[in-house]
Amino acid sequence: MNNKGLKPVIQIVEEKCVNCHRCIMVCPVKMCNNGAGSVVTFNSELCIGCGECIQACVHGARVGVDDFERFIGDLRAKTNMVAIVAPAIAVSFGGEYLRFNGFLKKLGVKAVFDVSFGAELTVRSYLNYQKKKKPPLIIAQPCPTLVSFIEMYRPELIPYLAPADSPMLHTMKMIRRFFPQYAGCKIAAISPCYAKRREFDVTGIGDYNVTFRSIQQYLEENRENLEHYEAAPYDGPAAERAVLFSSPGGLMRTVERYISDVTAKTRKIEGSPEVYHYLAYLGKSIKNNTQPVYSLIDCLSCKMGCNGGSGTLNQHKHLDDLDRKIEKRRQEAQSFYGIKKTRKSLLRKHKLEQVINDYWEAGLYKRSYTDRSQIFKKIVKVPTSKEIEAMHQKMYKKNARDILNCGSCGYNSCEQMVTAIINGLNRPENCRHFIEIQKRLLSEEHKQEIERTISTVYGTTIREMNKSIDGIGSLSNHINETASAVIKSSAAIEEMVKNIYSIHKTLEHNAAAVIKLNTSSIEGKNRLLKIGELIADVSAQSDALIDACKVISNIAEETSILGMNAAIEAAHAGEAIGKGFAVVAGEIRHLADNSGHQASEIEKSLKNIKALIDVSTESSAHAQVQFDLIVSLANTVKSEELSIKNAVEVQNNGGQQVLAALNEINALILKIRDESSHLLESGKAVLENINSLKNV
Repeated sequence: MNNKGLKPVIQIVEEKCVNCHRCIMVCPVKMCNNGAGSVVTFNSELCIGCGECIQACVHGARVGVDDFERFIGDLRAKTNMVAIVAPAIAVSFGGEYLRFNGFLKKLGVKAVFDVSFGAELTVRSYLNYQKKKKPPLIIAQPCPTLVSFIEMYRPELIPYLAPADSPMLHTMKMIRRFFPQYAGCKIAAISPCYAKRREFDVTGIGDYNVTFRSIQQYLEENRENLEHYEAAPYDGPAAERAVLFSSPGGLMRTVERYISDVTAKTRKIEGSPEVYHYLAYLGKSIKNNTQPVYSLIDCLSCKMGCNGGSGTLNQHKHLDDLDRKIEKRRQEAQSFYGIKKTRKSLLRKHKLEQVINDYWEAGLYKRSYTDRSQIFKKIVKVPTSKEIEAMHQKMYKKNARDILNCGSCGYNSCEQMVTAIINGLNRPENCRHFIEIQKRLLSEEHKQEIERTISTVYGTTIREMNKSIDGIGSLSNHINETASAVIKSSAAIEEMVKNIYSIHKTLEHNAAAVIKLNTSSIEGKNRLLKIGELIADVSAQSDALIDACKVISNIAEETSILGMNAAIEAAHAGEAIGKGFAVVAGEIRHLADNSGHQASEIEKSLKNIKALIDVSTESSAHAQVQFDLIVSLANTVKSEELSIKNAVEVQNNGGQQVLAALNEINALILKIRDESSHLLESGKAVLENINSLKNV
C-alpha cells in the first residue's frame, strides 16, 4: 500500500481562470480550493479528483490529467502492453466497443480484457466477504473518488468499505495471476475517470490510466473513425449482467442474480452533492448506534455513474440514450450465457459460475485503505466558535439575519466561508454581505468627505473660475482685435497681390515686344549684311568696268593710230584706190576718237560711282556695327526682361500662397473668436452650476 501523497489528476490553466468561484461551488470538499488570490488554485493532497470542477468551469481553466501521452509514446516505442477496458465503453465511441478493441490492437496492444468480467469477480468478492464476516454494512468501492473522500474526510467509514479491489484491479490481478503469457506486459486501463490514477498509485498496480476523452481527441485530431477498424472480441472471459456496473445501481442488479431481494437492502445513491451529503452523515448515524436501514451502499460520485464520468464526453447526453446502449449490451451478455430466472441451486451450476470460479481465488483480491484525515487536519485548522464569531464581526455579521448562507461565495454556509478565510483560503471581499456593508459604509463615510471636498472645491473653483472668466474675456477681446487686424492685413495683401499680378501681366506684354524687337533687329542686321554683300559685288563690278574702259580707251588710241597709218597708206596708193581707203580710214579715226571720248566719260562716271560705292560700303559697315550694338542691347533687354518676369512670377505665386494662407488664418481667427465666445459663455454657465452645487 502506498501511503505517499496523491498525485494530481486535475490541473489549472491559470490564464483562463476568471476567479468566478464556480469551481468552489461544485466542489464536494471545499477546503481543497484557495480563492484568496486572483486565481482559484487547489491543494492536490486534499482534492478527491471527482472532476466536478472540470465540468463546471466554462472557461476551460480546470482540465483532467491522464497518462495518454506516455501510453501512446510507449506503444510507438514497441512496449509490450495489454489493455483493460471499462464497461462504460458501451456508451462511448458510438457504442462500437468491439471495433474499439480492433483500434487498440492496431496501435500495438497485445490483448484487450473486459473490466465487466472484473466486476463479476468483484461481486463474488463482496458476497464472500458478506458470507464470512457478516458486516452490518458494506460500502461499495468501485468509485476511486468516493474511496478518497472517505479516506480523507470520513475515516470513520473506512471499516465499512468493502475490503475488496475494484473491478479494474480485479481484472489486472486476474491477468497477472492467470495469464502468464502477458507477464512481461504493462497494463493500460482505458477508463472514464481521471481519479483511477489515484487507485493505481496507492495499490501499486496498473501502469497507465487513459481516459475515453483523450482517445476521442486523438481520433479527431488524426481524423480517424472506428468504423474503419475490424471488430475484435475481448481476449479474456466474458461477463454477464456485470456489464451494468458503469450505470447507477449496476452493482445491485448484478448481486440480484444471487440475492433476489437485494434491492430492498441496498441504498442506491449517486451524484454530487447527494452522495457526499449522505456519506457525511452516515458516520454520525452509525456512531449514534442507529442501525443502518440498508446493508449495501451502491454509490457512485457521478450522477450518470461511470457512463458520465469526468474522463468521458457524455456529461450532456440524455440518460436514456446511455441506458439504452447499456441495456442492449446486458441483453447480449445474458443471452450469451443463457441465464434466466432460476432457483439459486440451479444458477450455481451454470457455466458462468464455472468461469468465475476459474478466475476467482480467495485472498487474491483483497484491498485495504489508509486513513488520510491527518493531512486535512494538518493543512486546515478547524476554528473555534470564538474565532468564527470574531470573523463574523469583522465581516459585519452581527446577528442571525446577517448569516445569509446564500452560497454566492461558493461555500455551503457562512461558517464554511469563515473557516476558509481563517485558513487563508479565501477573503472577506468574496462575501456578498461584506461587500454590501462595505459599499454602504463607504457611501456614508464618503458623504461627509464629499461634502467637505465639494465645499473646498467650490471655494477654490469659484476663485479660479472668476480668474479664468476674466482671462477668457480679455483673451476674447484680444482675439477680436487680432481678427480685425488680420482682416485688414488680408485686404492689403490681397490688393498687393493684385498689383503684382498686374505688373506680371505688363511684363508679359513687354517680354513679347522685346522678343519682337530682338527678332526685328536680327532681321535688319541680316538684311544690312546682305546689302553690304551686294555693294561689295557692285564695287567689284565697277572696278571691272573701269578696267574695261581703260582697255577700250587703249583700243581707241590704237585704232586712231591705225587710221592715221591707213590715211598715209591711202595717200601713197593713188587716187583711185586711195580715195576709198581714205574714206574708210577717216571713219575709223572718227570712231576711234568717239570711242575714246566715250570711254573717258564712262571711266569718269564709274570713278564717281566707285567713290559713292566706297562711301556706301563705309556707311554700311558703320550701320552694321550699330545694328550689332542694337542686337546685343536687345538680347540684354530680353534677358533682363525674362529675369524680371520670372522673379515677378515667383512673387505672384508666393503672393497667391500668402493670400491662401492668410484666408485660412482669417477663417481660423474667426472660428477662434466664435469658440472664445462660446468658452466665455460656458465658463459663465459652469460658474452658475458651481454656485448651484453649493446648495446641494
